[in-house]
Amino acid sequence: MSLPNALPVRVLSILAGVCISGMVLGACSGPGSTGRSSEGEPGTRIYHVQLRLTEDKGRATEALGRAERWWRERPPADRPPLVQGTSSSGRPVTITWKAPLYRVRLGPFATETQAEAVLDAARPAFPDAFVAPDRSEAAPRER
Repeated sequence: MSLPNALPVRVLSILAGVCISGMVLGACSGPGSTGRSSEGEPGTRIYHVQLRLTEDKGRATEALGRAERWWRERPPADRPPLVQGTSSSGRPVTITWKAPLYRVRLGPFATETQAEAVLDAARPAFPDAFVAPDRSEAAPRER
């Protein structure tokens, strides 16, 4: 036996699920680009080329050395400027640790286009590399 009101209730349930999913996905999509071009300002989008992810600090250190040599061998025209005013702007290659992995990264670069160009050049030496967008943070102040 079918209830005459079952269809509208089912349709409303489906629509509510779609609306809730849209709200959740919108909240999880991350911050969008601000469209600002002020490099190094806290909260602006920056890009790194992530060369290596590893749980082993020794492997991360080895990859850091290889990446530094690789960067120095690039002609100056193939090395986009680094974003200044960020905590990693002092060196072109850095290791960061975010549990449980060490991340060996080139950058930061101001645009995704710059990071993609570096990625294309780095791929033969670092086949698992990828562009990692991030938010800039102000460089720590010296005391």
